[in-house]
Amino acid sequence: MEYTINKMARLAGISTRTLRYYDEIGLLTPTRNHKNGYRLYGRNEVDKLQQILFFRELDVPLEEIGKMLQANDFDELTALQNHMISLL
Repeated sequence: MEYTINKMARLAGISTRTLRYYDEIGLLTPTRNHKNGYRLYGRNEVDKLQQILFFRELDVPLEEIGKMLQANDFDELTALQNHMISLL
């Protein structure tokens, strides 16, 4: 199933502006409808947004979240441990 930016924002409890910003900085890149240019979010983007929002709740900076999610060896537990260490 694919979601428009409005539906995705409502489901996630965030603004469409936030989703556009995540797209602008390359953190969450949806596919585009070729006919109208609308952003479309699929299952992979939903999962990725959940990870982004989880780390944002822990005050992890967006730049760091981007690095973690792009890493080939990304491990959520290790990322959490590293963030906790950086807070100490």
